[in-house]
Amino acid sequence: MRALGWITDGVVLPRVARVAAIHVPPDDVRRLRDAITAPFVLCPNHPEFFTDWMLDKWITGRFAPMAASWADPLIVNGMGAAMRQLWLSNGLVAAVHGSELERALAYSGQVLARGHGALIHPEGEVNWDNASLGPLRAGAVRIAEHGAALAGRAAHLVPLAWFIRFREDATPGLQRELDYVEQRLEVHVPRLAGPAQRLGALFDVLLEREARTFDITLGPRDVGFAQRFHDGLARAVEMLCESWPEYRPASLPEIPEEAARVWRSTARKVSAPAAEFKKPIAALDRMLRLVPSGLVEPTVTQEQVGERIKRLRLDWLRGTTRDAITRFVPRAAATRDVFIRVSDAVVVTAPSDHGATLALLRERMEGARACAQQDGLDRLGPPVRYANPFLA
Repeated sequence: MRALGWITDGVVLPRVARVAAIHVPPDDVRRLRDAITAPFVLCPNHPEFFTDWMLDKWITGRFAPMAASWADPLIVNGMGAAMRQLWLSNGLVAAVHGSELERALAYSGQVLARGHGALIHPEGEVNWDNASLGPLRAGAVRIAEHGAALAGRAAHLVPLAWFIRFREDATPGLQRELDYVEQRLEVHVPRLAGPAQRLGALFDVLLEREARTFDITLGPRDVGFAQRFHDGLARAVEMLCESWPEYRPASLPEIPEEAARVWRSTARKVSAPAAEFKKPIAALDRMLRLVPSGLVEPTVTQEQVGERIKRLRLDWLRGTTRDAITRFVPRAAATRDVFIRVSDAVVVTAPSDHGATLALLRERMEGARACAQQDGLDRLGPPVRYANPFLA
């Protein structure tokens, strides 16, 4: 892992992830070093695929090279047997489900008790939003509980967050990315419209394509993406309830987006669903992945546009070598800086109140994220902004 750390610092971060500089204030470095004197779990935010993984390695390489780092099973197991053996033999843990989860938690607890610590993104899935946190899951707390029990003393959850900023105008790079995405999806919007407006048009087309699975009419585009998205999800949930009552969740929230997420979560737990049921659930999942950043803001940043383009490529583009590589290694549209902040550790004993612990962890992660964002403003100035295409 030390050799991989050298490659990450010298090659992958600057040349692949296009990260020119990483900024961590000295006080935050000291706070991190103090926190890892106890059994510890590093808890960073998760706004971007691949770059986050490289930043994990950058941090662990400097502060916790033997940490048990959790990753998506696709990363650990999806690159072939040789790579799987390399990852597993060097402390990477697949974020598995079911019966194997307890073994993974117990292993990570043992690593904590030996003083090496662990790293896990409490949001679980990639959030694809530099400016906010997604819902936190209790895996980090459970690892800390295992470690505290085995070590016979309290463990630390270490809240940290980074904010990634383009250090230049990324418009040309975003336009090139959209050229490729539009060509692959057979959509064309004039380049003069600019990156944000082209992105908005892509979202409209993709929402309409997924709505056809449910035979939904969304209405005219001039009512705004947010309203059409809301109406489409509401009708999709209604049709699932009508057509598949045997799979209907026990209770559904009134808000369509939340109800759709409950349907998706419930469907994933069905052991042997009907083949015909998989198609509408897959369409519902893709619709949920079209939630754009900043629906109510008058403008969007170039970072937000870049995040959504990457997510579109990950979710919709298949079938070419270029697409397959991009799924694992999405490339940034321009050179970037990363700003990292660390908050005070959250103390965990075994057992603990998961809800209260996660609420405190979230508060401190959000505090670190906000400070990192301000660091970016102070150093690089205001970001490039475009008119928000998702407003009516």
